[in-house]
Amino acid sequence: MVKRRRYFMFKKTENLIMIIVGIIFDALGVAAFTLPYDILCGGVTGLGRVVEHFMGMQVSHVVGVINVVLFLLALFTLGKKFAATILLGSFLYPVFLDVFIKWDALQHLVEDPLLAAICGGCLIGAGLGLIIRGGGASGGSDVPVIILNRKFGWPLSPMLYAVDGVILLMQMPFADTNEVIMAILQVLVYTIVMNKVIIMGQSKVQIMVFSKKVEEINQALLTLNLGTTLLHGKTGYFAEERDVVVCIFSNKYMNRVRECILDIDPTAFMSVISVSEVSGRGFTLPQKIN
Repeated sequence: MVKRRRYFMFKKTENLIMIIVGIIFDALGVAAFTLPYDILCGGVTGLGRVVEHFMGMQVSHVVGVINVVLFLLALFTLGKKFAATILLGSFLYPVFLDVFIKWDALQHLVEDPLLAAICGGCLIGAGLGLIIRGGGASGGSDVPVIILNRKFGWPLSPMLYAVDGVILLMQMPFADTNEVIMAILQVLVYTIVMNKVIIMGQSKVQIMVFSKKVEEINQALLTLNLGTTLLHGKTGYFAEERDVVVCIFSNKYMNRVRECILDIDPTAFMSVISVSEVSGRGFTLPQKIN
C-alpha cells in the first residue's frame, strides 16, 4: 500500500512538473517569437494584442485579467473539478508571459520572421503537448466554448475554430499579409509538434503470431520479459483450433522479437502493427505494486 501511494504521488508530481514546463515553453514561444514579430495569434493572447493596440495595455496584463475572469466563470458553471485542470494555465501563463516580455534578451532573437514563426510554433507546440500529457488544460478562450458544449451540446471543434477565427479577424485591421501568412505557418507547426509530443514515447508495436509452436514462442517471449496474451482462434481453410500469441512492446525490441520467433518456427505467420498509445500494467502502471 505504501509503495502504491508513493508511485501515484510520483506520477502526480511528474505531471505537475510537466504542466509547469509546458506553460513556460508556451509563454516563451509567444513572448520571444510571436509578439515581437507581430505574428497574429488566437486565444486570449490574441485578444490581448487587440486591447494593447487600441488601448495601450500590456498583453500579459490583459491576458491575466481575462484568464482570472474565465477561471471564475469555469469554477461557478462547471465546478471545481474542471477548474482544477485549468488552474495552473490560467494563473501561471500570464505571469511567465509578463516575465519573458520584459526580458530584453528574448526580443528579436532572429532576423527572419519565417524563422521566428517556425521557432515559435515549435515552442508553443511542445508546451501545449506537455500540458495535455500532464493532464492539464490551457484554459483561456477554451472555457466559454466548453461551457456552451456542456450546457447546450454545441460541438466543440467548430466553436473553437470560430472563436479563434473571430480573434484573428479582430487583429486584421493592424496586420499585413506577411503577418497573416506567418500566423498560418505557426499554427501548422505547433499543431504538428503538439501531436508529436503528446504521443512521444508512448508508441509501441503489437505483434500477432500464428504458429503451430505457440507454446514455445510464448515461453520465449516471456523469457525476454515481455507480456503476452493467448487468443483462441480457428484457421479459415482447415478449420483447425489454434492459439494466437499477442505481444506489445517497444519498437527497439522488434528485431530481437522477430529473430526469437523465427528461430523457433521459420514458417510462423506474423502480423505487426504500430500502436500510438498503450496504457495499463507494465506500461503506464508498474508491473507490480505491493
